[in-house]
Amino acid sequence: MSGSVPHFFVEPADVDGDSVALRGAEAHHAAHVLRLRPGERISIADGSGRVMDAIVSSVGETVAADMCGVRDVQPITPAITLVQGIAKGDKIDTVVQKAVEVGVRRIVPVVCERTVVRWDERKRSKAVDRWREIARSAAKQCRSAWLTDVDDVRELGDVELPAVVLDAGARSRLRDVLPVDTPDAITLVIGPEGGLEPGEIDALGSRGAVTACLGPRILRTETAGPVAAALILYAYGSLG
Repeated sequence: MSGSVPHFFVEPADVDGDSVALRGAEAHHAAHVLRLRPGERISIADGSGRVMDAIVSSVGETVAADMCGVRDVQPITPAITLVQGIAKGDKIDTVVQKAVEVGVRRIVPVVCERTVVRWDERKRSKAVDRWREIARSAAKQCRSAWLTDVDDVRELGDVELPAVVLDAGARSRLRDVLPVDTPDAITLVIGPEGGLEPGEIDALGSRGAVTACLGPRILRTETAGPVAAALILYAYGSLG
């Protein structure tokens, strides 16, 4: 099916035999934004690697489609988890969007010592909901078969290790600390504006993390993660 056809995500429960139903925001987008009509071709993914080519059969509050082909898409390797220090403004929105486009599998927003933003539980929940919607939209735009997970906000000390911590002052470059053989997964840790405090880096190092830099250029926090992820996927042949 052509890459120009609209791409949607559904829950596994929305697939019934050879029929698929778009509901909620996906149905609204199909019916009222794209103004799809019966007979038009679409692409549908379940977020876990299954992609269905389909033809719209009816349009209403629910948009129904009939499958005309199914394929399974293998996930990108290594599976990259991006641990991102929360920054001011809409910078994390940018991180989420670009990280998903590159192929990051999981994003973990964390509170660091230099994190300026402080939310109550309601605002924190709204921010995470927004990031998850951005991740979904980015996955649709790049026609991914997989949905990137966005975790709830956590503390930096709760990060699963080992990991690669990006630090502008590190002696080793990213390429120097990557395993020779393609690993199943890699965790990247990026600090907020100003980076991580030395004590935070030492604490991560004591738990098995290694530090690396991207060279002499100092990248913004919203740029470093997607760039590093792209370099890793390129190094192992999954991008470019």
